[in-house]
Amino acid sequence: MKLPHTVTTAMLFCLFACCSPSDAQLLRTVTNPALSSVEGIVRQGIDQGVYPGAVVVAGSNGEVLWAKAYGRASWDEKAPAMGLDTIFDLASVSKVAGTTMAAMALLEDGKLSLDDRVSKHIPGFGAGKEDVTVRDLLTHVSGLKPYENSATVEKTRKEGESAADALIRHYCALPPAYPPRQQERYSCLNMQTMARVVENCAGERMEDLLKRRVYRPLGMTGTGYVLSARQKAKCAPTAKRKDGSLVQGVVHDPLANYHGSVEHCPGNAGLFSTGPDLARLCRMILARGTLDGVRVFTPGTIARMTADHSPAALKGRRALGWGIYTPGRFATPLNDEPGSYMLAHTGFTGTYLWMDQRTRSFVVLLTNYVLPGGAKSGKDAGLAPVRMGLVRAVMSLQPEYAEFLKSQPGRN
Repeated sequence: MKLPHTVTTAMLFCLFACCSPSDAQLLRTVTNPALSSVEGIVRQGIDQGVYPGAVVVAGSNGEVLWAKAYGRASWDEKAPAMGLDTIFDLASVSKVAGTTMAAMALLEDGKLSLDDRVSKHIPGFGAGKEDVTVRDLLTHVSGLKPYENSATVEKTRKEGESAADALIRHYCALPPAYPPRQQERYSCLNMQTMARVVENCAGERMEDLLKRRVYRPLGMTGTGYVLSARQKAKCAPTAKRKDGSLVQGVVHDPLANYHGSVEHCPGNAGLFSTGPDLARLCRMILARGTLDGVRVFTPGTIARMTADHSPAALKGRRALGWGIYTPGRFATPLNDEPGSYMLAHTGFTGTYLWMDQRTRSFVVLLTNYVLPGGAKSGKDAGLAPVRMGLVRAVMSLQPEYAEFLKSQPGRN
């Protein structure tokens, strides 16, 4: 089913309101003249060799205004075209679309508290980290270092011990890399630890909790940690083997790959999803916990998740899991109050989520930027202008942001 290019906002609202989640995902393309600049922004990334293909879903005031797939799954001219049903390795976007959502479900259900010490749920979490809390993990101020080499952990893995258990045991014994709550250091170890807190608290795998409490109620049928063979075949490849074959449906992040997802979910990465699924997640959050008449979280839970939880002594701002944009290129002075924040998270594979609470606007950008073969020259090379361009295109729909955008001509 293809919508005409001139589809109106009202038509889009009626279409999505009347469709079931599964029906909505069958819409091949949704475009709106108000966001026509998206076309050039995304295609320029392909033309410049930043990524072979992409999926973009964006909207405002809770409505989907743009949903389109671009390019191909790989750099091969004969590769299949990207589709709205293409599944992507979310990398660090897993931290918010997976781990944070699971933590919020347990917080809402009264099974977990932000002030719980991690050691309450993971016995032995110590070595100077005894007073580290759940809030500290979710805001990256725990004292844990940013990353770990899995080879270091493998050397000390005990006989019969899973890689996931070896990692958690290793993290328990690590001394703080800095005094907790005195600095903010974005850390994959924080979210791997948080995932184990979730599972120990819930008494089930994090994926099972998420499907029951979040993904199935929202109709997110293409989202999960462990994929079927059919789902793997629909994944955008992220690597190339020595024999030239492409890696699909295998976690790209080395630490999450070592951890595995079958016994325990890794937390820092490892989640796979589609553009339409993530758009439904964003719309639910922006609607304060409800989508299409289905309530996933209470407004209070959403308010708690999106509030600034950073220690007062630190300059940065962090919600639970999410980054908060302070006024600058991505956010205006109008977004400087609770309930009006602009929230975002990036993923190393080339994924991005952005939400504006004030106008209920969002951008989902999914690419397989890490796939070898493009013209990339470094981390995030070429991706930053695409992210900025998409955000500013959506912001331009809002009259209240006109003066801000006008004051920054040529900024991208």
